[in-house]
Amino acid sequence: MTTETQYPEKTMVDLLRDIYRCRGMMFLGAVVGCLMAVFVTVFSTPYYKAKLVVSAANPMNGAEISSLLADDSLFALRYLVQRVGVENASDFLRFENIYDGAAVADILLQQPDVMRGIAHDKTWNFEEVRPLSWSAAQLSDYIQKNITLEPVNGTSLRQMVYHHPNPDFATYFLTGIHQVSDALIRKTVKEEAQERTQYLQQQSASTKNPEHRRALTTLLMEQERLLMLASLEQPYAAAIIEPASASYRAIWPNIPLLFFGLSVAGAVFGFLLGAIGLAWREKERGVPANAKEWFDPKTANVNAKKQKAEERLSRLAIQKIHDDSCLGYCRYEK
Repeated sequence: MTTETQYPEKTMVDLLRDIYRCRGMMFLGAVVGCLMAVFVTVFSTPYYKAKLVVSAANPMNGAEISSLLADDSLFALRYLVQRVGVENASDFLRFENIYDGAAVADILLQQPDVMRGIAHDKTWNFEEVRPLSWSAAQLSDYIQKNITLEPVNGTSLRQMVYHHPNPDFATYFLTGIHQVSDALIRKTVKEEAQERTQYLQQQSASTKNPEHRRALTTLLMEQERLLMLASLEQPYAAAIIEPASASYRAIWPNIPLLFFGLSVAGAVFGFLLGAIGLAWREKERGVPANAKEWFDPKTANVNAKKQKAEERLSRLAIQKIHDDSCLGYCRYEK
Protein backbone atom coordinates (compact mmCIF):
# COMPACT_ATOMS: atom_id res chain seq x y z
CA MET A 1 0.00 0.00 0.00
CA THR A 2 1.49 3.29 -1.12
CA THR A 3 0.72 6.64 0.38
CA GLU A 4 1.19 9.98 -1.38
CA THR A 5 3.18 12.55 0.48
CA GLN A 6 1.21 15.76 1.08
CA TYR A 7 3.30 18.88 0.57
CA PRO A 8 2.15 22.21 1.98
CA GLU A 9 0.95 24.90 -0.41
CA LYS A 10 2.99 28.06 -0.90
CA THR A 11 2.18 30.97 1.34
CA MET A 12 2.89 34.67 1.00
CA VAL A 13 6.17 34.17 2.81
CA ASP A 14 7.17 31.53 0.25
CA LEU A 15 6.25 33.89 -2.59
CA LEU A 16 8.35 36.68 -1.08
CA ARG A 17 11.20 34.23 -0.66
CA ASP A 18 10.92 33.22 -4.33
CA ILE A 19 10.89 36.87 -5.37
CA TYR A 20 14.05 37.42 -3.36
CA ARG A 21 15.72 34.39 -4.95
CA CYS A 22 14.72 35.63 -8.45
CA ARG A 23 15.81 39.21 -7.85
CA GLY A 24 18.62 38.93 -10.38
CA MET A 25 16.34 37.83 -13.22
CA MET A 26 13.78 40.45 -12.25
CA PHE A 27 16.40 43.20 -12.37
CA LEU A 28 17.59 41.97 -15.74
CA GLY A 29 14.02 41.92 -17.06
CA ALA A 30 13.42 45.47 -15.80
CA VAL A 31 16.59 46.65 -17.57
CA VAL A 32 15.44 45.02 -20.81
CA GLY A 33 12.04 46.69 -20.42
CA CYS A 34 13.69 50.10 -19.97
CA LEU A 35 15.80 49.51 -23.10
CA MET A 36 12.63 48.68 -25.04
CA ALA A 37 11.02 51.88 -23.73
CA VAL A 38 14.02 53.87 -24.95
CA PHE A 39 13.74 52.24 -28.38
CA VAL A 40 10.03 53.00 -28.63
CA THR A 41 10.53 56.59 -27.47
CA VAL A 42 13.29 57.29 -29.97
CA PHE A 43 11.94 55.53 -33.05
CA SER A 44 8.14 55.71 -32.71
CA THR A 45 6.20 58.35 -34.65
CA PRO A 46 4.65 61.02 -32.40
CA TYR A 47 0.86 61.20 -32.69
CA TYR A 48 -1.44 64.16 -32.04
CA LYS A 49 -5.10 64.02 -31.04
CA ALA A 50 -7.64 65.96 -33.08
CA LYS A 51 -11.31 66.30 -32.17
CA LEU A 52 -14.47 67.80 -33.64
CA VAL A 53 -17.68 68.25 -31.59
CA VAL A 54 -20.99 68.02 -33.46
CA SER A 55 -24.67 67.95 -32.59
CA ALA A 56 -27.98 67.57 -34.36
CA ALA A 57 -28.79 70.58 -36.52
CA ASN A 58 -31.63 72.26 -34.63
CA PRO A 59 -33.27 74.14 -37.54
CA MET A 60 -34.15 70.86 -39.23
CA ASN A 61 -35.40 69.09 -36.13
CA GLY A 62 -39.03 67.96 -36.52
CA ALA A 63 -39.40 69.18 -40.11
CA GLU A 64 -40.45 65.78 -41.38
CA ILE A 65 -43.30 65.22 -38.90
CA SER A 66 -44.59 68.75 -38.39
CA SER A 67 -46.93 68.22 -41.32
CA LEU A 68 -48.91 65.81 -39.14
CA LEU A 69 -49.99 68.71 -36.92
CA ALA A 70 -52.84 70.66 -38.49
CA ASP A 71 -52.37 74.42 -38.76
CA ASP A 72 -51.25 75.98 -35.46
CA SER A 73 -54.01 74.70 -33.20
CA LEU A 74 -51.54 72.29 -31.63
CA PHE A 75 -48.72 74.79 -31.27
CA ALA A 76 -47.67 73.43 -27.87
CA LEU A 77 -47.40 69.89 -29.23
CA ARG A 78 -45.47 71.15 -32.26
CA TYR A 79 -43.03 72.94 -29.96
CA LEU A 80 -42.60 69.81 -27.82
CA VAL A 81 -41.93 67.60 -30.84
CA GLN A 82 -39.32 70.00 -32.19
CA ARG A 83 -37.46 70.32 -28.87
CA VAL A 84 -37.50 66.80 -27.41
CA GLY A 85 -35.35 63.94 -28.64
CA VAL A 86 -32.62 65.89 -30.41
CA GLU A 87 -30.17 63.00 -30.32
CA ASN A 88 -32.75 60.75 -32.00
CA ALA A 89 -33.29 63.05 -34.97
CA SER A 90 -33.35 60.95 -38.12
CA ASP A 91 -30.85 63.10 -40.02
CA PHE A 92 -28.33 63.07 -37.18
CA LEU A 93 -28.70 59.30 -36.84
CA ARG A 94 -28.03 59.06 -40.54
CA PHE A 95 -24.89 61.15 -40.07
CA GLU A 96 -23.66 58.85 -37.30
CA ASN A 97 -23.99 55.85 -39.58
CA ILE A 98 -22.63 57.14 -42.90
CA TYR A 99 -19.58 59.22 -41.91
CA ASP A 100 -17.38 56.11 -42.15
CA GLY A 101 -19.17 54.50 -45.06
CA ALA A 102 -18.03 53.80 -48.60
CA ALA A 103 -20.12 56.63 -50.09
CA VAL A 104 -18.29 59.27 -48.05
CA ALA A 105 -14.95 57.56 -48.69
CA ASP A 106 -15.55 57.58 -52.42
CA ILE A 107 -15.97 61.36 -52.40
CA LEU A 108 -12.90 61.85 -50.17
CA LEU A 109 -10.77 59.85 -52.60
CA GLN A 110 -11.27 62.57 -55.18
CA GLN A 111 -9.15 64.89 -53.03
CA PRO A 112 -5.42 64.06 -53.50
CA ASP A 113 -4.45 65.68 -50.18
CA VAL A 114 -6.37 62.98 -48.31
CA MET A 115 -4.28 60.06 -49.54
CA ARG A 116 -1.03 62.02 -49.18
CA GLY A 117 -1.85 62.73 -45.56
CA ILE A 118 -2.89 59.18 -44.77
CA ALA A 119 0.39 57.91 -46.26
CA HIS A 120 2.23 59.60 -43.37
CA ASP A 121 0.24 57.59 -40.82
CA LYS A 122 3.04 55.17 -39.86
CA THR A 123 4.13 53.54 -36.63
CA TRP A 124 7.90 54.08 -36.85
CA ASN A 125 9.67 57.18 -38.08
CA PHE A 126 12.19 55.18 -40.10
CA GLU A 127 9.45 53.70 -42.31
CA GLU A 128 9.38 54.90 -45.88
CA VAL A 129 6.38 56.97 -46.97
CA ARG A 130 4.84 55.34 -50.03
CA PRO A 131 1.97 56.60 -52.20
CA LEU A 132 -1.33 54.86 -51.55
CA SER A 133 -3.86 53.81 -54.14
CA TRP A 134 -6.82 52.73 -52.08
CA SER A 135 -10.36 51.95 -53.02
CA ALA A 136 -13.44 53.38 -51.31
CA ALA A 137 -13.80 50.20 -49.24
CA GLN A 138 -10.19 50.44 -47.99
CA LEU A 139 -10.56 54.09 -47.03
CA SER A 140 -13.85 53.30 -45.30
CA ASP A 141 -12.14 50.56 -43.29
CA TYR A 142 -9.36 53.01 -42.33
CA ILE A 143 -11.92 55.57 -41.11
CA GLN A 144 -13.77 52.92 -39.09
CA LYS A 145 -10.55 51.85 -37.33
CA ASN A 146 -9.00 55.29 -36.70
CA ILE A 147 -11.91 57.72 -36.22
CA THR A 148 -14.34 57.29 -33.35
CA LEU A 149 -17.60 59.10 -32.58
CA GLU A 150 -17.87 59.36 -28.81
CA PRO A 151 -20.61 60.86 -26.58
CA VAL A 152 -19.67 63.99 -24.65
CA ASN A 153 -20.46 63.63 -20.95
CA GLY A 154 -23.66 61.69 -21.56
CA THR A 155 -25.23 64.45 -23.69
CA SER A 156 -26.53 64.47 -27.24
CA LEU A 157 -23.24 65.95 -28.42
CA ARG A 158 -20.80 63.73 -30.27
CA GLN A 159 -17.02 64.06 -30.43
CA MET A 160 -15.11 62.84 -33.47
CA VAL A 161 -11.58 61.82 -32.44
CA TYR A 162 -8.65 61.14 -34.77
CA HIS A 163 -4.94 60.47 -34.09
CA HIS A 164 -2.35 61.38 -36.71
CA PRO A 165 1.33 62.44 -36.83
CA ASN A 166 0.40 65.69 -38.61
CA PRO A 167 -2.00 67.83 -36.51
CA ASP A 168 -2.91 70.04 -39.49
CA PHE A 169 -3.95 67.08 -41.60
CA ALA A 170 -5.90 65.59 -38.68
CA THR A 171 -8.08 68.71 -38.38
CA TYR A 172 -8.42 68.93 -42.16
CA PHE A 173 -9.51 65.29 -42.42
CA LEU A 174 -12.13 65.58 -39.66
CA THR A 175 -13.57 68.74 -41.19
CA GLY A 176 -13.68 67.09 -44.62
CA ILE A 177 -15.51 64.04 -43.30
CA HIS A 178 -18.13 66.24 -41.64
CA GLN A 179 -18.67 68.38 -44.71
CA VAL A 180 -18.91 65.45 -47.11
CA SER A 181 -21.27 63.48 -44.84
CA ASP A 182 -23.54 66.46 -44.22
CA ALA A 183 -23.59 67.41 -47.92
CA LEU A 184 -24.41 63.83 -48.90
CA ILE A 185 -27.37 63.75 -46.52
CA ARG A 186 -28.50 67.17 -47.72
CA LYS A 187 -28.38 65.99 -51.35
CA THR A 188 -30.35 62.84 -50.57
CA VAL A 189 -33.05 64.74 -48.64
CA LYS A 190 -33.28 67.37 -51.36
CA GLU A 191 -33.80 64.78 -54.07
CA GLU A 192 -36.43 62.97 -51.99
CA ALA A 193 -38.25 66.24 -51.29
CA GLN A 194 -38.29 67.14 -54.99
CA GLU A 195 -39.77 63.77 -55.92
CA ARG A 196 -42.45 64.07 -53.24
CA THR A 197 -43.25 67.63 -54.33
CA GLN A 198 -43.81 66.57 -57.90
CA TYR A 199 -46.03 63.71 -56.82
CA LEU A 200 -48.10 65.89 -54.48
CA GLN A 201 -48.56 68.54 -57.20
CA GLN A 202 -49.86 65.93 -59.61
CA GLN A 203 -52.23 64.45 -57.04
CA SER A 204 -53.48 67.86 -55.96
CA ALA A 205 -54.28 68.84 -59.56
CA SER A 206 -56.26 65.65 -60.14
CA THR A 207 -58.16 65.60 -56.82
CA LYS A 208 -61.64 67.15 -56.69
CA ASN A 209 -62.45 66.46 -53.05
CA PRO A 210 -61.83 69.69 -51.05
CA GLU A 211 -60.73 67.82 -47.91
CA HIS A 212 -58.24 65.68 -49.83
CA ARG A 213 -56.94 68.72 -51.68
CA ARG A 214 -56.47 70.56 -48.38
CA ALA A 215 -54.50 67.65 -46.92
CA LEU A 216 -52.36 67.41 -50.06
CA THR A 217 -51.75 71.16 -49.98
CA THR A 218 -50.56 70.93 -46.36
CA LEU A 219 -48.17 68.11 -47.25
CA LEU A 220 -46.97 70.02 -50.29
CA MET A 221 -46.22 73.13 -48.21
CA GLU A 222 -44.23 71.00 -45.77
CA GLN A 223 -42.16 69.45 -48.55
CA GLU A 224 -41.50 72.85 -50.06
CA ARG A 225 -40.37 74.06 -46.63
CA LEU A 226 -38.10 71.05 -46.33
CA LEU A 227 -36.74 71.69 -49.83
CA MET A 228 -36.03 75.29 -48.93
CA LEU A 229 -34.17 74.36 -45.75
CA ALA A 230 -32.13 71.75 -47.63
CA SER A 231 -31.07 74.43 -50.13
CA LEU A 232 -29.59 76.72 -47.48
CA GLU A 233 -25.80 76.76 -47.06
CA GLN A 234 -25.97 75.63 -43.45
CA PRO A 235 -25.27 72.31 -41.71
CA TYR A 236 -28.24 70.10 -42.39
CA ALA A 237 -27.78 66.94 -40.29
CA ALA A 238 -24.89 67.72 -37.91
CA ALA A 239 -23.99 71.20 -36.73
CA ILE A 240 -20.43 71.95 -35.62
CA ILE A 241 -20.39 72.92 -31.94
CA GLU A 242 -16.58 73.10 -31.67
CA PRO A 243 -14.42 73.27 -34.81
CA ALA A 244 -11.71 70.70 -35.37
CA SER A 245 -8.60 71.29 -33.29
CA ALA A 246 -5.48 69.29 -32.45
CA SER A 247 -3.61 68.87 -29.19
CA TYR A 248 -0.64 71.13 -28.49
CA ARG A 249 1.66 68.24 -27.57
CA ALA A 250 1.92 64.72 -28.90
CA ILE A 251 -0.06 62.23 -26.86
CA TRP A 252 2.17 59.37 -28.01
CA PRO A 253 4.72 58.22 -27.04
CA ASN A 254 3.87 58.67 -23.37
CA ILE A 255 7.36 58.44 -21.86
CA PRO A 256 6.45 57.92 -18.15
CA LEU A 257 3.84 55.30 -19.02
CA LEU A 258 6.22 53.49 -21.38
CA PHE A 259 9.08 53.26 -18.89
CA PHE A 260 6.86 52.24 -15.99
CA GLY A 261 4.79 49.71 -17.94
CA LEU A 262 7.65 48.05 -19.81
CA SER A 263 9.93 47.91 -16.77
CA VAL A 264 7.19 46.28 -14.68
CA ALA A 265 6.38 43.86 -17.49
CA GLY A 266 10.07 42.99 -17.84
CA ALA A 267 10.39 42.37 -14.08
CA VAL A 268 7.34 40.10 -14.09
CA PHE A 269 8.70 38.19 -17.08
CA GLY A 270 12.07 37.86 -15.33
CA PHE A 271 10.36 36.49 -12.22
CA LEU A 272 8.51 33.90 -14.30
CA LEU A 273 11.75 32.78 -15.93
CA GLY A 274 13.48 32.65 -12.55
CA ALA A 275 10.61 30.64 -11.03
CA ILE A 276 10.76 28.17 -13.91
CA GLY A 277 14.50 27.84 -13.39
CA LEU A 278 14.07 27.21 -9.67
CA ALA A 279 11.43 24.57 -10.31
CA TRP A 280 13.67 22.86 -12.85
CA ARG A 281 16.65 22.76 -10.49
CA GLU A 282 14.51 21.42 -7.66
CA LYS A 283 13.16 18.75 -9.98
CA GLU A 284 16.68 17.71 -10.95
CA ARG A 285 17.63 17.37 -7.27
CA GLY A 286 14.50 15.37 -6.56
CA VAL A 287 12.88 18.04 -4.46
CA PRO A 288 9.29 19.01 -5.27
CA ALA A 289 8.83 22.50 -6.63
CA ASN A 290 6.42 23.42 -3.84
CA ALA A 291 8.54 21.98 -1.05
CA LYS A 292 10.12 24.08 1.67
CA GLU A 293 13.81 24.91 1.51
CA TRP A 294 14.44 22.82 4.62
CA PHE A 295 12.71 19.81 3.03
CA ASP A 296 14.93 16.70 2.85
CA PRO A 297 13.46 13.77 0.91
CA LYS A 298 15.79 11.30 2.68
CA THR A 299 14.73 12.20 6.20
CA ALA A 300 11.09 13.04 5.44
CA ASN A 301 10.10 9.40 4.85
CA VAL A 302 9.00 7.71 8.09
CA ASN A 303 9.57 4.24 6.66
CA ALA A 304 13.14 5.20 5.82
CA LYS A 305 13.70 6.28 9.42
CA LYS A 306 12.39 2.93 10.77
CA GLN A 307 14.48 0.99 8.28
CA LYS A 308 17.63 2.84 9.33
CA ALA A 309 16.88 2.19 13.02
CA GLU A 310 16.41 -1.54 12.36
CA GLU A 311 19.62 -1.67 10.35
CA ARG A 312 21.48 0.04 13.20
CA LEU A 313 20.13 -2.46 15.78
CA SER A 314 21.09 -5.34 13.52
CA ARG A 315 24.62 -4.00 13.16
CA LEU A 316 24.91 -3.63 16.95
CA ALA A 317 23.69 -7.20 17.52
CA ILE A 318 26.13 -8.57 14.97
CA GLN A 319 28.96 -6.58 16.55
CA LYS A 320 28.05 -7.95 20.01
CA ILE A 321 27.99 -11.53 18.73
CA HIS A 322 31.35 -10.96 17.11
CA ASP A 323 32.77 -9.52 20.29
CA ASP A 324 31.47 -12.45 22.37
CA SER A 325 32.96 -14.93 19.91
CA CYS A 326 36.29 -13.19 20.03
CA LEU A 327 36.20 -13.17 23.84
CA GLY A 328 35.42 -16.92 24.04
CA TYR A 329 38.14 -17.75 21.54
CA CYS A 330 40.70 -15.76 23.50
CA ARG A 331 39.79 -17.64 26.72
CA TYR A 332 40.12 -20.99 24.94
CA GLU A 333 43.56 -20.14 23.70
CA LYS A 334 44.68 -19.31 27.22
